[in-house]
Amino acid sequence: MPTRPLFPASMFTLVGLAVGLAGGCARYHALPLDARADQRALASPDMERITRAASRIQHPLLKPVHLAWARGLTPDQIAVAAVLGNPELRAVRDQRRVAQAQLLQAGLLPDPELSLEQERPTAGSPPDVTTGHSAQVGWPLSALWERGLQRRIARDQAGAVDLGIAWKEWQVAQAARLAAYELLALEVQAPLERQALAEARAASEALESAVRAGAAGTAEAAPARLAFDQERQRAQALAEALAQARQHLNGLLGLPPDAPTPLRAGVPLPGWQHLPSMAALLQGLGERRLDLLAFRQAYASRDAAYRLAVREQFPAIGILVGRALDPEGVATLSLGASLSLPFFNRNQGRIAGARASRRAIHDEFQARLFEARAQIAQILTRLGSMEAQIDAARDALGPLAATAQAYHAGLKAGTADRLADARAQMACLDQELLLARLQAERAALGIQLELASGAYLPGDGTTETKGP
Repeated sequence: MPTRPLFPASMFTLVGLAVGLAGGCARYHALPLDARADQRALASPDMERITRAASRIQHPLLKPVHLAWARGLTPDQIAVAAVLGNPELRAVRDQRRVAQAQLLQAGLLPDPELSLEQERPTAGSPPDVTTGHSAQVGWPLSALWERGLQRRIARDQAGAVDLGIAWKEWQVAQAARLAAYELLALEVQAPLERQALAEARAASEALESAVRAGAAGTAEAAPARLAFDQERQRAQALAEALAQARQHLNGLLGLPPDAPTPLRAGVPLPGWQHLPSMAALLQGLGERRLDLLAFRQAYASRDAAYRLAVREQFPAIGILVGRALDPEGVATLSLGASLSLPFFNRNQGRIAGARASRRAIHDEFQARLFEARAQIAQILTRLGSMEAQIDAARDALGPLAATAQAYHAGLKAGTADRLADARAQMACLDQELLLARLQAERAALGIQLELASGAYLPGDGTTETKGP
């Protein structure tokens, strides 16, 4: 009776090959959320690293800058530093790794499938029956003609993710610029508010002295006391707003709340005197604003996914190659093919889902483009109105300043009393505070216009719009 090994050599070879291929697989690496990770998350950013990265930053809208921390940073430099140090952006940038992994996966062909089988004789078998075995390898041919579309889907999706990250970075940069301008505006208002509070206190004390001397009645002193209380409340609110503005800016930069804010003092607010027209801002808006560009890339990815779903409704073809030895000792070599029969499914669910997904991206792009146009129109209208208010406030400030100066000179010369001088000074200071608040609001509107138009608009009057 012929004898054969319990496990043929060919089977050992195949098993050894499978084990050898498994040895090249990736391994698990832990990334614990422990106390050490918490300390790293709350640590201050590395200023030297941010300085180096700022000098070679690559972004469609932000340009490389040199950060001189000792001198303080301008709002434009603050914007770049925020992009490099903001903790929220670290999580956003992780999406790029996911997209790159999907692109890698889309370029890989599926592994062939190997099946091994053994038939051992049992009790009662004829004496000349041997141990049979078979090995078969299968591979789907459809993966070849689907690979191109799969890579196109992943490539467009990765492009959409990159543009989405750039848009988020631009939003953080603009939020940091806006926070810097708000802090600068509050720092301009702070000494004016302190002076106004001092004048209100002086007026109240002057009237109280007059009441005690019998030169004025209690009813006359009440309004001055009320004005002093209101001014004190405004001063407290301004001090609180200053503290919150510093904490907000530090948070955007990734700094601790109590850290010194690296903002250069005395930087003027942008005037936005010579902005482009609405027609110029709308021209090429869909190809300039980063979030709209991301939608275009996402639409291309969804369109390719729709094409792939339509293609997948046709029969999937696979090939099979095998070798077998039956218990009678007959060896065979088999070649075969597999073919799916689209009788019931025909991939209709995936086709409908892919078509609806493409339509949703298409309509959302148009809705966001429409919204951007409306925002640009509203902001330009508000900026025009703000210019008129600033001009009116500046015109009203001249006579008030002249009156305040005259009363102050009269007080020194003895021709004006302290109460009249305090009231004149307060009227002038209130107008200066109003002008400062209007200028701060105009600066904020300019930043909002940059966000809505997707263009960097320098506040020095440059009319050129810059896009990616």
